Amino acid sequence: MSNTQKNNWFSILYRTRVKVCKEETTIINLSLLFSLLALLSAPWLVVVGFVIALALGYRFSIEKNASGFCGNFDEVIRDAAQNVKDVVDRD
Repeated sequence: MSNTQKNNWFSILYRTRVKVCKEETTIINLSLLFSLLALLSAPWLVVVGFVIALALGYRFSIEKNASGFCGNFDEVIRDAAQNVKDVVDRD
């Protein structure tokens, strides 16, 4: 798998959002990438949280190509890296 294909998969996982809403209020808006990492690292916590949220009446949805996250994933990584460098250099 080439670097471009890997970046494309990460970009798709980043732009696809898992949303938890109560009525019209968005409670959680996480990337699918983060959600999968959470599921892999603490599956019991994710399952318990999911069951409790359903019992409390929260609604789950998946939004593909979320408007606020449709930028290029490489730019997001570069910007994050630059922000970390700026903070480290500031001290």
